Amino acid sequence: MKTKNIVILLTILFIGLITLVMLNATNKFETIIGETLYSFHDHGIAAIFEAIGMLGSTTGIIVSLFIFMIVFAVVEKGLITSSLLFVAVLFGNIINKALKAAIGRERPTFPQHIEEGYSFPSGHVMVGLLLFGTITYKLLKKTNDKKMKQIILVCTSLIVLVIGLSRLLEGEHFLTDVIGGMIAGSLLLIGIIHLDLYLHKIVITRKSKGDISI
Repeated sequence: MKTKNIVILLTILFIGLITLVMLNATNKFETIIGETLYSFHDHGIAAIFEAIGMLGSTTGIIVSLFIFMIVFAVVEKGLITSSLLFVAVLFGNIINKALKAAIGRERPTFPQHIEEGYSFPSGHVMVGLLLFGTITYKLLKKTNDKKMKQIILVCTSLIVLVIGLSRLLEGEHFLTDVIGGMIAGSLLLIGIIHLDLYLHKIVITRKSKGDISI
């Protein structure tokens, strides 16, 4: 499927999801799901999910961001990828807060909340997908090994899924908040990938002009 068609499909799905959320059409159903998952909150397995889910928290995002910014800066001997990661997280956070303020969905009422603010879309999922998706995209470009690519994709997918599930186990979000975070994060990731391709073309063009002048 072409990127344009994927963007159109994701946009339609996101608009449809926002419509359902603003009409409160799924609240009762999602509350049942949320309460069921939250009942496992104190189980040992939930603690594991929540520990991994911390990668999507503000601290987890910041630490992961700066670690990979340093790694890419050293490996590539430049700041293009590092800057791309920083821009991805910055804009992802800004857009997430803007969407939450515009939609204004309250968080689920059954747990005692650690997080403040509105619920849709999940910032942990949205920004987490954007950051780890961008890292994955750059790593995939650096290897031709199909098995390694599969491993990277599977690991990233599992991280994002666990982040989403952890938010449900903690009772901080509805299911549609998590799905909305995944869709919004995916749309922004496509934008970041196109930005990277554009920057890459500029670098190649400048290098070729430099070679010609030499």
